[in-house]
Amino acid sequence: MTTLDGAAAARLTVRELRRRWKPIKDGEAAGAAHEPIRVRLHRCWSWLQRIEELEAAGVGVDDARLIYGWIALNSLYGRWDERERSPESDKPSLDAFLRRLLELDAEGLLRGLIESQRDLAKQIVGDEFLSRHYWEAPGEGQARRAQSDRRKLASWHVEGRHAMALDAVLRRVYLARCQLVHGAATYNSQLNRTAVQRCAAYLEAFLRGASVVIVDRGWREDWGRLCYPPIDRGT
Repeated sequence: MTTLDGAAAARLTVRELRRRWKPIKDGEAAGAAHEPIRVRLHRCWSWLQRIEELEAAGVGVDDARLIYGWIALNSLYGRWDERERSPESDKPSLDAFLRRLLELDAEGLLRGLIESQRDLAKQIVGDEFLSRHYWEAPGEGQARRAQSDRRKLASWHVEGRHAMALDAVLRRVYLARCQLVHGAATYNSQLNRTAVQRCAAYLEAFLRGASVVIVDRGWREDWGRLCYPPIDRGT
């Protein structure tokens, strides 16, 4: 299997990801015990493929790209809470997913990807409108705080604190996603175009890198119980 760096992984198409996964899926991962990871990757890539189809058609729907991208990510990190009999809340399940993913990243692919997206990350973190703190008390003070966060992000990159850098960006991507999903933004609004475009681009790059790490190193892992597993209606 070809070894990839982070920048190359970020450019992989869904077709290329599936080609990388197929010999494993049809071989060692073919058993019933690995059905959850097969479903997770299939779900994730189905949404990424739809994003590619929209882009190929020249539709360029930024809102859809961000929403579909987060659904794809949720397909990977979502976990079923046995006690509550419902999906676990986003933050603990996403935190656990990212932590394990970075632990598995022996070749440093994700670290390289995070570095390759450094400029985009600075733009996202430096946007006060993507900070939850700004909306607690909108004003110049919180706008300055966003620029302070941007400087912290630069320090984390220099210090190799990639987990913190990734978390800072994804928290802001999540806020943009929530604004759309919860009806707190107008469709195709010019007010948030740049923010949505940046968040969608970062998320898509990360999803491709995360997919490679799972295919290469993480498919045997226990990623938590699958939410809403497919059930054969004939049984």
